[in-house]
Amino acid sequence: MAKTKVPKKRRSGKVLKRSASKKGSASASTGRISLRDELEKAVTGLSYTSESDYPFRFFALPAESDADLTPQGFLNRIGVSQQFIDEVNLPIDRLIEERTFDDFFPTDDDLASHYGTDATAPEVVAESKRFRKLEAVLRKRLRGVKVLRVGQVEMRCYIAGLDEHGDIAGLVTTAVET
Repeated sequence: MAKTKVPKKRRSGKVLKRSASKKGSASASTGRISLRDELEKAVTGLSYTSESDYPFRFFALPAESDADLTPQGFLNRIGVSQQFIDEVNLPIDRLIEERTFDDFFPTDDDLASHYGTDATAPEVVAESKRFRKLEAVLRKRLRGVKVLRVGQVEMRCYIAGLDEHGDIAGLVTTAVET
């Protein structure tokens, strides 16, 4: 049987292979589960706790270069134009804040406090293991992972990095801080 050639698409000077897989199936060329499926499985039942609890959702954005993962580049990628930034008359560091990935997920003590118990409680240990596994998946599957927080008071928190194709992908959640 003859091999079928995978069509290619051109975007901004880059040639990318179209994914041969559908949601829920492993990539035909690598035999691995898709990034989206792996992340969605890892976050099932987890939430980000601030003044409210919010779920994690997968997101993906096309990228042209590593610069799209800088605060200014990321704002442009999510559709915030320079004209809007100029009109709201806020410095860019008040619209978006970059944080390190290492400090984003809750510690065992944070979880213990949330549950009103100690760090050895079974629910704390179980949830801590799930967050550590999620961290490992993000580090393994994404390059240059960081947290970009967009907004004030109710902030969208993007845990973002570059995927195997050089596009931006990761998880988004919401933090409320009054």
